[in-house]
Amino acid sequence: MDPSSVKVRFSPDMKQALSDLAAAVHFSDHFDPEMGEILENWGATGKGSNLHGFLGVLPHIAAETFRHIHATGDKRAEEAWSQISALMMENGYILERDRNHARER
Repeated sequence: MDPSSVKVRFSPDMKQALSDLAAAVHFSDHFDPEMGEILENWGATGKGSNLHGFLGVLPHIAAETFRHIHATGDKRAEEAWSQISALMMENGYILERDRNHARER
């Protein structure tokens, strides 16, 4: 299966956790603004693009989150990341086949 043909959709709890993290790091000098925009988008829309993009970006968001937490001691960001991590293991997202992608091939 082509990972670019699989959509990622987040549960309401995951959307909230992503939004919480985005809010916590929004004005941070220790968090990449581009990753912050992606977080805000994921929290607002509940869509994580396709599986390929999601798996490619998630490690960068994790690294930026830890960089922010270590630099600031931000407990809100730490709690939001803990929630995201727990939800990743507990149905915080669903994977769907992208029918539009299949038609394009």
